[in-house]
Amino acid sequence: MCRITFYYDVVSPYSWFAFETLLRYKPIWKVDVTLVPFFLGGVMNLSGNKPPATHPAKGAYMMSQDLPNLSKLYKVDLNFPVNFPEVSLKCQRILTAVRLEQPDKLEDASRSLWHLYWRDQQSMQDDANLLRYLAPIVGEPKAREYIAVRCNDKAIKDELMRVTTFAVESLGAFGAPLMVVEPAGGAGGNEERSSVVFGSDRFEVIAEMLGKPYLGAVPSVGGGSSTGSSSKL
Repeated sequence: MCRITFYYDVVSPYSWFAFETLLRYKPIWKVDVTLVPFFLGGVMNLSGNKPPATHPAKGAYMMSQDLPNLSKLYKVDLNFPVNFPEVSLKCQRILTAVRLEQPDKLEDASRSLWHLYWRDQQSMQDDANLLRYLAPIVGEPKAREYIAVRCNDKAIKDELMRVTTFAVESLGAFGAPLMVVEPAGGAGGNEERSSVVFGSDRFEVIAEMLGKPYLGAVPSVGGGSSTGSSSKL
């Protein structure tokens, strides 16, 4: 089976676009998807890159044109946050804990945190907000544990650092999202059969790599999330 490993941070709207698109194609391409939260701030620091919004012209274009246009294209209900950027470290630690302890909840937990920040314009640094958005996914007791305990656990901190460092030093990450694409027969560490793809707008390239059809940003065949915009909490 073809495999795609998806590295992302919920502070990144482009990661959200790619996340929804990838999950729409998952049943169509019959691809195995592995979600891996990493810390975009750490990626920027380790790679020497800077967020596009720090450049006045790039930031203005991103906010006024690029994100609104891509939101329409990908059918993702995005609203620019009141406070941008916010530090996503706690969210990414929480998602790392979910990945390790409740991997079946990681997709919905990730989407819920994108909803919190990029749809509903709430602060991702407010514990009450985190609880409100995570509790319906993982249960209130577990959500409280993630927020108050697990995100401060050394093992979780170390794992997020490990994944982030690996993405930069071994995969060449300099931003988000990042995908490692392995066509069928390329698993098992066969580097010649795997490719690293950056960005939310490379699905035509991925389709070509996998020998699969590209059906647009919102494919009408198959399942997966169609809009990434469920009812507001």
